[in-house]
Amino acid sequence: MIEKVASAIDSFNAAHLESPVEVSRIKQKFGGLRIYHHNAPQDIRQLINEVVAASWRTCEKCGSTIGATTNLEGYRFTLCPDCRKEIKLRVIQKSKIHIQRINKTTS
Repeated sequence: MIEKVASAIDSFNAAHLESPVEVSRIKQKFGGLRIYHHNAPQDIRQLINEVVAASWRTCEKCGSTIGATTNLEGYRFTLCPDCRKEIKLRVIQKSKIHIQRINKTTS
């Protein structure tokens, strides 16, 4: 996915040396891809939007688009059913906190 955007940006930048597209950050957030950019023309912005939208339906581990979903608890991943079975999700244990009141006696 990122290679497709990078290739389009490289081609644009080679033809427009005076005003290149700048990518400041690429990251995963809440199970989807984020691409932060500057000076992108409409066609590059459209491609970036398409890739970001597709990232929500594409497994992060194997690239499958069949049944990929984003979990809604803890650290969010977008995974297909097969890859989701392979990972061990963190189980959050709720513990009780007991507060004891200490009585001070004055003498």
